[in-house]
Amino acid sequence: MGWRQVALIGPEALETEALGYRIFGLGRDQEPWRAERLIREFGVTPADDERAELAWRVASRGYYAEQAGLVAAATLAAATDDAPLRLAFATAVGDEARHADAFYQYARTLDRELEPCAELLEPLDRTLTELPHMGRMLVHTILEGAAADEFLLLEKVFSGDSLGRIYHHVRRDEVRHVAIGLNYLGRATRTPGRREEFEAHGEQWHRTGFALCSLEPISRFFGPLVGRDAETVERWFVRRHRARLKAARLHAITVEATEGGEST
Repeated sequence: MGWRQVALIGPEALETEALGYRIFGLGRDQEPWRAERLIREFGVTPADDERAELAWRVASRGYYAEQAGLVAAATLAAATDDAPLRLAFATAVGDEARHADAFYQYARTLDRELEPCAELLEPLDRTLTELPHMGRMLVHTILEGAAADEFLLLEKVFSGDSLGRIYHHVRRDEVRHVAIGLNYLGRATRTPGRREEFEAHGEQWHRTGFALCSLEPISRFFGPLVGRDAETVERWFVRRHRARLKAARLHAITVEATEGGEST
């Protein structure tokens, strides 16, 4: 197979898009964290504790989900013509590799093989592959935001365990990844060509991403863990989702797709 030349991007946007470049800098300058240290310092749920089953399951799925995020970030970095976005997503690729490895290392401490759940991510991979760049960016950002919210809850569920500390660090990275996507989408939709594309397809892309979040079953899962009914948890997820898109001035597309999720 021959080498396909990757389009290289000039540095002009690094001067004109100061916020996008600054978001990249946050990832570039962030102090690395190590799963081994967290596991050693905070310990692991005992094997005879019923939480061990839950910890094993979420760590297994986290390994595969973060690996999918790595591939998505790498693809978006390669496909873009936006210099701040490419540099920022390069840091995100490294983050996602660290996340996948952290969940793998944690699961190994439970002396069990990872749950064979890679097939659960096949619909996500297929959907992202079929979308154009802007649609892929929106869906990826929506999913990263939902994941960050899930990790906030899981950090509390596993408080006192090294898995909770891992989620703390992973969530910090994911919040920055959301900022990368929202910053780019906000900038891109203020340019004529991209704005027209977003106005024509943004609502459908949003519905696709929102559906992939699977908030109803996820909320049923989290309800007993956080002591809330599923409907309350789902409204919390939707409220945070809307707030993120509103901050990027993309909230107009959320009305129909999140119609049932008004906050109380």
